[in-house]
Amino acid sequence: MKLPVSFPAPHPDETLYSLLCRYHVRSCNQSDGATLHQLFDKKRSLHTTVLSPFPLRFASQWTDSFHGISRESLLLDHTAFPFYRAFYSCSNNSRSSYAADRFFMAMYNNCCTPSKKLRYCPKCAQAQWEHLGVSYWQILPQINGFEICPIHLEPIRETHITHWDIRYNFYPAANELGNPKSCDNLEHLKMVEQNWEDFLQMALDISFLFRFSYYGFHLGTRIRKALQFDLIPVHHNWVRTILNDPVVMECCDLACMDSLAAMVHDPYHLISQIQCVHVCLQLRLCRAMFGDLEEFCNARM
Repeated sequence: MKLPVSFPAPHPDETLYSLLCRYHVRSCNQSDGATLHQLFDKKRSLHTTVLSPFPLRFASQWTDSFHGISRESLLLDHTAFPFYRAFYSCSNNSRSSYAADRFFMAMYNNCCTPSKKLRYCPKCAQAQWEHLGVSYWQILPQINGFEICPIHLEPIRETHITHWDIRYNFYPAANELGNPKSCDNLEHLKMVEQNWEDFLQMALDISFLFRFSYYGFHLGTRIRKALQFDLIPVHHNWVRTILNDPVVMECCDLACMDSLAAMVHDPYHLISQIQCVHVCLQLRLCRAMFGDLEEFCNARM
């Protein structure tokens, strides 16, 4: 299947879902369903494309129309895969098998925000419109824990569009940003304002790891190596710090917090199981133990 030449060129950090939305607008198809059949040869859910390319195997049918962009580039530049692979490794390198699809589903489930709604930075959207003539859905605002835009120091806003809504529908960002149906969660915004520095640091860590990540780098493995060589003293203070961390309380579910509380007297066990805990918790644990994340990731070990 070859798509028309009207397929848009991807913008920096644009989600795959956003790219497909812009294609739908350009295609002039009569319905969302017609575009879905054109893309996938059948009706298929789009909700995971907010953060992942699941199922990626269809992308091989589009690459000729993607202005020369490869399937690998789609994966690395237009999904949350670079961020997520720092925590979990994909054992299958084909990126097209059932095992790979399961990996991408796990990536979506662990990275997306608890509300599972499309989100954006108002000032980023305005800048996109002024410089590109179009606004689009970006990757980082969709990641759990990214509550402040580090570029504009602006709280991330939530739309009325849920991931359930977008299963079989296209919502181009240019049509939805600023929609009066989208009401800010004032309680959440107030909580972010009250813990501004904590949430800003989390956003900076997510942004750094998203751009730093490379094949073979795993944060949990690096943490265990650092502890193995006694680079820091192991005690309970950093665990208690995490238990009182507003970012962790907001991003992690109750089951995750209960699991952490049970490990408070056994930090060695927690470190041995670090790859099993929520990605936001892993980031906050790393910062609590080692300080600056960028220095820790760049350190030779």
